[in-house]
Amino acid sequence: MLNEAITKLENREYEEAKVMLEKCVQQTPEDPQVNFYLASANDSMGLETNAIPHYRRAIENGIQGEKLEAAFIQLGSSYRCLGEYQYAKDVLSAGLEQFPENPALKLFYAMTLYNLGEHKESVTLLLNTLITSADNEWLKRYEKALKFYSEDIDGVWN
Repeated sequence: MLNEAITKLENREYEEAKVMLEKCVQQTPEDPQVNFYLASANDSMGLETNAIPHYRRAIENGIQGEKLEAAFIQLGSSYRCLGEYQYAKDVLSAGLEQFPENPALKLFYAMTLYNLGEHKESVTLLLNTLITSADNEWLKRYEKALKFYSEDIDGVWN
């Protein structure tokens, strides 16, 4: 069922994927993969509050590799969307400790610094990241969200 749910997520069939993933999480509540994908489904539907505990569970239960990087980005971004800037900063900072070269983590962290009033640090990090990472795959992956925030840094993602 997990593979079918992932396919539905990839096809942007978020509601169907969410229903399937909720069943999966009932069967294996600590599975990091299931929690990551359920969080992603909720996140894609604008349900950041529902996504947060599943991202946290995925990280706490050992999600690995690119999914761990994505979990840090998406959890931090979810907190930021909800105005929980210090939580966002803490999560993104923890992600940067493990993945210091990830430019998407750096950009979401820079936006969070902006929200916290740390403007000089924010702009410095943004400029350095863009200078060194303009053609990076991670930036392309989050291009839609980054474009949205470039037009309204204080906006809430819908």
